[in-house]
Amino acid sequence: MTANNFGLYLIITKPSFSYRKIAETAVKYNVQYLQLREKSLSDREILKAADEIMQVTNGTGTKFILNDRADLAFICGADGLHLGQDDISLCDAKKICGEKVFRFGLSTHNLEQVKEAVQLKPDYIGFGPIFTTPTKAKPDPVVGTEMIPEAVKLAGDIPVVAIGGIDGENLISVLDAGARNVCMVRYFMNSMHFETRVKETVKILNDYGICG
Repeated sequence: MTANNFGLYLIITKPSFSYRKIAETAVKYNVQYLQLREKSLSDREILKAADEIMQVTNGTGTKFILNDRADLAFICGADGLHLGQDDISLCDAKKICGEKVFRFGLSTHNLEQVKEAVQLKPDYIGFGPIFTTPTKAKPDPVVGTEMIPEAVKLAGDIPVVAIGGIDGENLISVLDAGARNVCMVRYFMNSMHFETRVKETVKILNDYGICG
């Protein structure tokens, strides 16, 4: 494993079980990034969920990332913030969150956006959707596995997280295309076999020389 190969990136969106259970499983299997992405919750509910998660992740190797909201990330003391193409700029987010030990991720949906993201020097870049996914109300065009090698090359030392429609059936094709960091949302969040799937996925990543 190298610094930009951390394996599984977990995103929490409308889970079938508790935030605590998700956090405990992430810590148990050494998942390095755990993001809360709950767009339908109120600010108060987001902060409550963040607190529940961080009660488990604080002091562990699992970094808690909040999606979109720099203000709430600062308030709750998150380890990092993930920004989409329509969110505030990384520069403005840093003004809000400060320059303390904090990690920033940026979503990209094509190679041009990857190039632009690299100039901003985030801690990692999300790239996708690799496959069709209903997770977002207005999904971006599918990029397919063919663009993964170029995205990874363009990113250089910045980790690239493949995301969008990835599940147990197509994970290997994503890894074979060159991805070393992957995010699988529905595959985990919609399953009552969450921990088993995390365990199996981490094993597959380990077999590819990637730590989960």
